[in-house]
Amino acid sequence: MKKFCALTAVILLLACCLPAFAEYYTTETPAPIPVIAKEDLTPTPEGIKHYMLICCDDWEVNPDKIDRWTDGLVLVTVDTIAQRVMLTSFIRDMLIQRPDGKFGRINNIVRLFGQNRAAVEMLVDTISTHFDIPIEKYIVVHFGQVERIVDAVGGVSVYLKAREAARLQSFHLGAASTEPALGGAGTYRLAGHAAVLYMRIRKVATVSGATQDLGRTERVRTVLTTIADSLKDVTYDEAMDLMDAVLNNITMTNMTTADFMEALTIAMNLRGTPVESIRMPIDGTYKLLPVSGMATQQIDYPENREALHDFLFGTSFAVID
Repeated sequence: MKKFCALTAVILLLACCLPAFAEYYTTETPAPIPVIAKEDLTPTPEGIKHYMLICCDDWEVNPDKIDRWTDGLVLVTVDTIAQRVMLTSFIRDMLIQRPDGKFGRINNIVRLFGQNRAAVEMLVDTISTHFDIPIEKYIVVHFGQVERIVDAVGGVSVYLKAREAARLQSFHLGAASTEPALGGAGTYRLAGHAAVLYMRIRKVATVSGATQDLGRTERVRTVLTTIADSLKDVTYDEAMDLMDAVLNNITMTNMTTADFMEALTIAMNLRGTPVESIRMPIDGTYKLLPVSGMATQQIDYPENREALHDFLFGTSFAVID
């Protein structure tokens, strides 16, 4: 009798919960995604350079086989004519058209299509064709490398809400991980390990109120912007040391030594320039869409392309000889 009652209770509980589960797991038919062929992408205006930063969701990654999700996606754009530095972060659960024509999440492309350099280039091409931005240069890192790069710049100063500080405390960080020691709300200098954990916080709202993946992308932009601001007085020799730290902490890149030297020269010329940032997708242009058991966000790509182009190129201009 007790077993029968227990079974009945379980059945009733599942019956009550079924509508919610069904809503989450039901596969909806996504709207067609209007991707743009690579050969039809809008040419990059003169003076602008794009660098795609890709972070793998693991502390250590084998460069010969990237079998992790690529959750961190940030496009660094510099405009040497308009004197601008811009960050564009992309949420990890965007619904995209995969290289094989099927629907999928953007952070899963590398794992599905070879886990190698060719798969990384598929990911970069996917971002290019969905947002009409020709991206050529990319750098792939993992959490451990980001930690070491942040340490190389001396850490990062970030304002933490009380709940953010409490979340970091739950990781039982060492005494040297923050300055001062974690307490309530306030500004802390985070060492590399703490900075990575801060960027990975998902269930606690940011200062602006963003949570989940939106919160993560905001925290990534906060850390990158703060690092850039802290380097406004860096000397050329110090910049060379920092570039060495970056070069020694890369999983994969298609940038040559000449590319890095060009990027260093641009960074030196633009140091102290306020960093501007945007998130893709912008507010009001996406909705949750469960696809094959995955939580994805269906994006209004035409509207986001327009917003991104306005952001990146709105104050740019071409030099006519």
